[in-house]
Amino acid sequence: MKASWRVRLTCLFFNRLPLTQVLASEYHAALMLDRLPEQIEPMGLADVGRSFRGVVPVDRLDRLAPLLADQKGELGVEMVFNLDERCIRTLSGSIRGELNLVCQRCLGSLQFPLDLDFRLGIINGDDEIARIPEGFEPLLVSGDPMKTFDLIEDEILLAVPSVPMHEGVESCQVDHVNQAVPDRENPFSVLEKLKR
Repeated sequence: MKASWRVRLTCLFFNRLPLTQVLASEYHAALMLDRLPEQIEPMGLADVGRSFRGVVPVDRLDRLAPLLADQKGELGVEMVFNLDERCIRTLSGSIRGELNLVCQRCLGSLQFPLDLDFRLGIINGDDEIARIPEGFEPLLVSGDPMKTFDLIEDEILLAVPSVPMHEGVESCQVDHVNQAVPDRENPFSVLEKLKR
């Protein structure tokens, strides 16, 4: 009798998620981990339905550096890997934060709010592109682990304008104003005198 009481208590204990009073069976998705891994293997993570949430320091995004006025700050990132009912692996996520870009008109700092949602269909060959659901972009993987920050940086580079500028000319603070070139005497004016 004592053993069945212990088994029931153990089952009850492990059936509840830590720090909650909700039964584990009431969750419809895997819990989101509060740290981004250095590397990911998208196909395997989609198969098990993993989710991650974390921050990316802007100074770790090397390919984005030439577009930035400074590399201060952090971006909040969420990544949800999933295997849907048609056995299609997907990665959905969001990137939130603010970047300080270089305005290409005045070369000053331009605050660029980043509020980006992305949806990727994970494939391992070009022949699988047709299976990707509508609204998803293809993510071609080789089966080898890939760097998490590279994937995030790819999505940011697609969202940042190719020529960032302030909204209007009035917003730009230009220190230099082009001066009109003074009129010079035409060197061929001597020939004009000879012609007469």
